[in-house]
Amino acid sequence: MRISNDLQIGKAGEYFTCGDLITKGFVAYPSEQGLPYDIVLDIGKKMLKVQVKTCAIPRVVPQRNINSFTYIFNIKRHGKNNTKRYTTDEVDIFALVALDTKQIGYIKNVDMPSTLNIRVEQYRGTYHDEKGIEDYKKVIDIYKNKTKNQSEISRMLNLHISTVNRMLQKTYKPFITNAIYMGDIERNKNWFLI
Repeated sequence: MRISNDLQIGKAGEYFTCGDLITKGFVAYPSEQGLPYDIVLDIGKKMLKVQVKTCAIPRVVPQRNINSFTYIFNIKRHGKNNTKRYTTDEVDIFALVALDTKQIGYIKNVDMPSTLNIRVEQYRGTYHDEKGIEDYKKVIDIYKNKTKNQSEISRMLNLHISTVNRMLQKTYKPFITNAIYMGDIERNKNWFLI
């Protein structure tokens, strides 16, 4: 009998999460099949229900002129055809596993959006919005020194002249995203006790 690759990836994420929680000093074990959570976590004063979502590798997502890499987790839905939503009675914590980097992030159910894209650490600073913020800082720094005009800045930074002109307008504000990386949601033992 051949087992689905997705099933194997999911199981790997569950066991990896159990191991992570145990090494943090907790008692953790897989739940029974058919329950809305994958792991029971005993933190001493209470039991928490942990739902594990796993990505084997990041997905390629088109982003402007380049592709970016992101872990995409469909979080809040489950059941046949993903029609049911996890409630706070069913799941306390979501564990988000990136198998390729062996990272696990944790987010409480009450704080979790329906879908979550998590950026890949090795590409930090290359995403379109991050690059835009860095380009903006460089343009402003060079322009403040009064050593270069807009055309020279454009050539120097390999930016279109209209982009430099837009960045130098007083009303311009670079786009700032609320995107997160796996490292932003890795948790220590104390996080689970609050």
